[in-house]
Amino acid sequence: MRLHELQVTAFGPFASTVEVDFDELSASGLFLLTGATGSGKTSVLDAVCFALYGVVPGDRAGAKHLRSDHASPQTPPSVRLRFSVGERQLVFTRSPSWTRPKLRGHGETKVQAHVLVEELTDGTWTTLTNRLDDAGLFVTRLLGMTSTQFTQVAMLPQGRFQAFLRATSAERHAVLQQLFRTDRFERVEHWLVERRTETRRAAEAAEAVVAETVHRLHEASALDRPADTDDLRRWIEEVSASTAAAAVTSEQQVIAADRVLAGAQQGLLAGRLTWERRTRGAAARADLDALAEQEPVLARRREQLRAHQLALPLSGLVAGRAAAVADAATAQDEWVATCRGLTELLEASADELAEQLPGAARDARAAHTLAVAFEPRAETYRQAVARLATGRTALQALETSVAELDLTIAAQPAVIAEAAAAVQEARDAAARLPQALAAVARWDQLIKVAERAEVVTLELVAARTDVLTATDAAQTAKEHYLDVRETRINGMAGELAGQLASGCSCPVCGSAEHPAPAVQPQSAVGRADEDEARRSSEDAAFEVQARKVGLATLEGELIRLEEQLAGVDRAGLPARADLAQLDVERLEPLVAALDVLVTREHECRERLVAAEAARTAALLERAALNAEIDQTQELAAAVHSERAALQEVPGAGPGESPDLELADLIGLRARRAALLDSALGVLETASRTATSAHRADQDLRTAASRAGFADVDAAAAALLDDTTATVVSEEVRDAELRAHAATLTTSDPEVVAALAVAEPDLVGLAAVARQADDAARAATSAHDAALARQERVAALVEQLDRQLAAWAPLRERHRTVAELAALVEGKSLDNPLRMRLAAYVLAERLRQVVAAANERLARMTDQRYALEHSEDRAYGEQRGGLSLRVRDDWNGVQRDPATLSGGETFVVSLALALGLADTVAHEAGGADIDTLFIDEGFGSLDADTLEDVMDTLDSLRDGGRVVGLVSHVPELRSRITTQLEVTKARNGSTVRTAFTTM
Repeated sequence: MRLHELQVTAFGPFASTVEVDFDELSASGLFLLTGATGSGKTSVLDAVCFALYGVVPGDRAGAKHLRSDHASPQTPPSVRLRFSVGERQLVFTRSPSWTRPKLRGHGETKVQAHVLVEELTDGTWTTLTNRLDDAGLFVTRLLGMTSTQFTQVAMLPQGRFQAFLRATSAERHAVLQQLFRTDRFERVEHWLVERRTETRRAAEAAEAVVAETVHRLHEASALDRPADTDDLRRWIEEVSASTAAAAVTSEQQVIAADRVLAGAQQGLLAGRLTWERRTRGAAARADLDALAEQEPVLARRREQLRAHQLALPLSGLVAGRAAAVADAATAQDEWVATCRGLTELLEASADELAEQLPGAARDARAAHTLAVAFEPRAETYRQAVARLATGRTALQALETSVAELDLTIAAQPAVIAEAAAAVQEARDAAARLPQALAAVARWDQLIKVAERAEVVTLELVAARTDVLTATDAAQTAKEHYLDVRETRINGMAGELAGQLASGCSCPVCGSAEHPAPAVQPQSAVGRADEDEARRSSEDAAFEVQARKVGLATLEGELIRLEEQLAGVDRAGLPARADLAQLDVERLEPLVAALDVLVTREHECRERLVAAEAARTAALLERAALNAEIDQTQELAAAVHSERAALQEVPGAGPGESPDLELADLIGLRARRAALLDSALGVLETASRTATSAHRADQDLRTAASRAGFADVDAAAAALLDDTTATVVSEEVRDAELRAHAATLTTSDPEVVAALAVAEPDLVGLAAVARQADDAARAATSAHDAALARQERVAALVEQLDRQLAAWAPLRERHRTVAELAALVEGKSLDNPLRMRLAAYVLAERLRQVVAAANERLARMTDQRYALEHSEDRAYGEQRGGLSLRVRDDWNGVQRDPATLSGGETFVVSLALALGLADTVAHEAGGADIDTLFIDEGFGSLDADTLEDVMDTLDSLRDGGRVVGLVSHVPELRSRITTQLEVTKARNGSTVRTAFTTM
């Protein structure tokens, strides 16, 4: 990577824009950044690093204040760097976050940091990204190194050489880890430790599972568990053999118990059979004796059942005769009751009713039919009457409507004329309203302008007073700032002396010796006091400017207001505005009603036309109604005559008056016809049932005589009801079945034999059988338990085999990981150095740094000094492996770097820094860095040593590399002809390129 051009604005000590042409400075391969202390030499390097990575090197990054305090408040800070990597041309433009005054009002607003990355492609600058995170990733990948590595390789930082040389192992460890990014090795250490914990937990979990299974196997087998895990296999075999033997023994015991149980059960069964046969024989004999005693009763039951069987075929005739007699009596009673209601209706005696009833019923049905047939004509009559009433009502309404329409037609012309006049007045108001509104707006605007002019006049008086007050305060603050600054400059020697440290270079002369440093008084003014006074002065000046801007704004506004009020009577403005408003208030209602008035006029004209058309239609409708009324009257008279003739037909009964409604007449005749038809049916039923009863009695007498019964009553008495017949039949059949069964039992040889022997002892036999059964059950239960135990043990053994197989690789994996973790932690016997992995890697990197540094240190010290890496721990350190020693080859003594003189310290530190830069660049593997900056004081070197150092620095230019030295040592200014001079001033620093001759 080679730098070409740097442009800085409002950054660090640079208030305005400064430009650095690195191509011009790089012509000789070596240039000097020179200038007074605090002028901004290091800020040039900060700008390069900030343009690339967005940060500045070293401790200055923590300040987070990169914008120049000398720049105007509105000037945005920015850094633009043009550089090349190989054939690629790129430009990075960055701006840090900063605060600026608000554009409106008082106070400040924060502006966020931004970046722009561009690349020259085919002669055109193309934007690659404007995101901060993308730009950071891009430059890291482009150069192949982080910001920390870049500053170590390309910008050997000010004051950092000696710090690294004299650092402790822990401090050196932190620096090297950041530069070489060896945190991955620490992650390996952490990973192995975490992996060791994970594998230990996995192995312990597997071991716990095995222990649980062993515990359950111990409970199932009741054999003692082994104390050693290696004896598990032998113990498992013993458990399996023990449970198998127990199962075989229990099976033999079950077979023996079953034999005993079978004998006991057979004896009990024989005893129960003998007892059962003796019981059946005794019961049969008792049944035969009881049946012999019941024989007379059973004989009577058999005779009763025989008579019932003879009379059973006559049961239907008996039931039919009884039903016929009952029906005839019921029908006769109903006819007698009917006659009592018909005697008055037909005006006949009971004996005459049977003859007159058929004719009267026929006449009643005919009269009802005629009444029903007249119903449509009656409906026609009702409709005619209704139409007649409706027509007369409509005719009266038409007469009234015609009269009203005549009045409307007569009054409408005057209404139309009035509506037309109102419309014309509203149209005239609509034409005048815009002018009236414009007048109101104009007078209101002039009133507001006049009121604002009075307010601005008062504000101007107050603003002029504020400007004078702010000016006095600014002048006082500026004088105070100049006094504070002068006081600090007078005490600057003491302030610088207070920052000196033993063994460190002086920032003015570069010497590490400080024989008589100035003493700073207690009342001395520091940078913070000066900055506070400066900020107060600047704030006061800004306040004056703001007050003046406000005053100018008010003056300009008053001039514009007065121009608008030129020639206007300000006192008469309210009265003119009121008159214009009154005119608007009068015209606006008329304009608002214009549409309504136009619609009203149109409606009046339409109403006149509609009234004339309605009058003509009403006259035509009246003539039609008169004709319809006449026709309806004729139809009503004809139907009324037909209704009167309906009263004279045969079959009309009492109670039928001419005024009776047709529906009531139809109902009355229907009820009369139904009553007569019902009576006729009762008469016919009574005659039919009497004939049926006589016929049934004759049939029953004939059948009873044929069956052998003396008369009808004897046959009826022989019949039994179904329940009694069933009971008698079952009683006889049960007696016969009991006699047969008892006879068979008493003749059974087994029963006879059982009765011939003594009664068996069933209680004793049952007790023997129960004892045998309990013994057999106990043996079976013991056998089942043995089998279950054997199966349980077999399952647990199989499970334990799987668990042991799963546990073995986990134990081995944990052992391997634990050994590796102990090795990388430096706690293993296999690690004789007792060094952690990350420390070991960093120690190797430090050896490479020392080797690279010694190549240059030998030339710069005339082959006297060489750096050596030591794995020993320094005094007070807990961790070794990163210690440095300086070997003096002139006397062979190893020295601590702290014992070197100021010049020796600088030479050794510079060589170490160069070696470190080469090693970091090689490790990063990124782009070649063709521009190198060395920011360090050279004032502590004698002439010869400075010559050797310069020769070494000249060798850095091999391969086209450009080296820039940052120093204010006069000797270097005379030796290096190409220089970038940085000059400081009150309003900020500036730079310029200078070429001198030796």
